[in-house]
Parts: sequence; C-alpha cells; structure tokens
Amino acid sequence: MFSVLQNKQKIQFKFNKFPYLIIDDALPEDLYKRLNSNFPRYEKIIGQNEYKENFAYRYNAFNSLRDNEISNDWKEFIRFHTSYEFLEEFYDIFGESIKKIYKVEKEKLFNKNNIGVRFEGKNHFNLDCQFVINTPTSGETKVIEPHLDNPVEFYAALLYMKEENDNSEGGNLITYDFKDMPSFYGKSRVREEKVNLIEEIEYKQNRLVMFLNSPYSIHGVSRRSKTKFYRKYINIIGEFNFELFNYRNFLEK
Repeated sequence: MFSVLQNKQKIQFKFNKFPYLIIDDALPEDLYKRLNSNFPRYEKIIGQNEYKENFAYRYNAFNSLRDNEISNDWKEFIRFHTSYEFLEEFYDIFGESIKKIYKVEKEKLFNKNNIGVRFEGKNHFNLDCQFVINTPTSGETKVIEPHLDNPVEFYAALLYMKEENDNSEGGNLITYDFKDMPSFYGKSRVREEKVNLIEEIEYKQNRLVMFLNSPYSIHGVSRRSKTKFYRKYINIIGEFNFELFNYRNFLEK
C-alpha cells in the first residue's frame, strides 16, 4: 500500500508558527481513482445521526476494519495509516519540528508496543483513519472558524477527495498565526481579529495537508458556497492518551 506521504518530491514543508506540509498528487492516480470509486456510501457515514446541512460526519478505523461493506483496498489503506510504519514516515518528516516544539526525542513518544487503533483498547498512542463528509449546503455557510484541535492530538493529515464535477467554491483549509500571545475562548476557538492569515489551501482532489498539533497550530475552514455536493476527505490522526499542552491557560475572561 502506498503512503499518503510517498510523493516526497512534491512535499511543500512549511514552518512559520507551526509546521505543516502540502502534497499534491499524494497517491498514485490509479490508486486514488480506485479508492475514490469505493468511497463508502454517505448514508453509512451519517448512520443513525440526525441529518444537518454543512455538518461533518465521520466513520472511524475501528468500525471500517470490521465492516464487510468497506473494500479491501480501503482496509489495506486504513491498516497502513494506523501502523507503526506510517508513524516512522511521519517522524522522518516532522522529527526536527517535534524536537523544537516539544523538546523530546522519538524514544519518548511511541514504540511498536504502545500504539494501537483508537477505540480498540487502552493504548499510550492511538491512531485513526476516518472517512469524513461535510453535507451539502443551501447557502454560503462557514465550516469552522479559527481554532485549535484537541490537545491530546499529536498530528492530523487530511487527504482531500473532491468530486470530479464539484464546481463549488470554499471549504479550503486556512492556517493562521497569532498577532500576539495565544488567546482562546469557548472550546479552543480564536477570534479572527486575534490572528493573521498565513495561507488558504484549496480543497482539491488528491491533495494532502498534514500538520503537527501545538498551542500555535491555529487553523480553520473557509466558507462554502451553495452546493449539492458533499465535501469529502480522509482524516488521519495520531493522539496520546493525555494532553500535550493546556490552552486553557490562555482562555479569555
């Protein structure tokens, strides 16, 4: 199975306030098309949940690997991206950034014996590879404002799988940096006047975006135009069973 990080010559690695990368043509075209054609039914991903417009629904690795309707190609993809081999690939690229931000060596992070698929058991480090969809919207709608991910999360990778005929605009990932000291409100949200835009990364087919989570990893998603299309992608996650930092120290009163 090819890794989403396999196209090394196309990696655009960026480290301003927080490290992230962009890879276009992340997967070989034939594999991408095969996976795309076998993407699970949207009804399966929504499941028994109430349907809402422009809402994110997820189907995790724990369920996918036990589901007879998920293709073998997808199961192989999920197994690899929840494996120690993938963790080593991630560390080869982000290792120096990890040392700068967290002041820790690889041996202190994870090993073959203390990782596992999220929700499968009690692991020191949990991995997931989720199918994600954002439902259609009947008007221009914001997806999510500047925010910080859960502080247990160590990294996240997004493999975009935009539909061939989807001509809608927006739904792009936006990276930010703070104008001053980190400042949050609510559940790790950030007011737009507190940040500067670093980059807007277009949602497009077979594009990978991956970032290291930290108190400075502020990101959001731009407004989506009216569309009948689902916004779909794969979310690859690695997280510890404890918080890496405490953003609550910066919460606004």
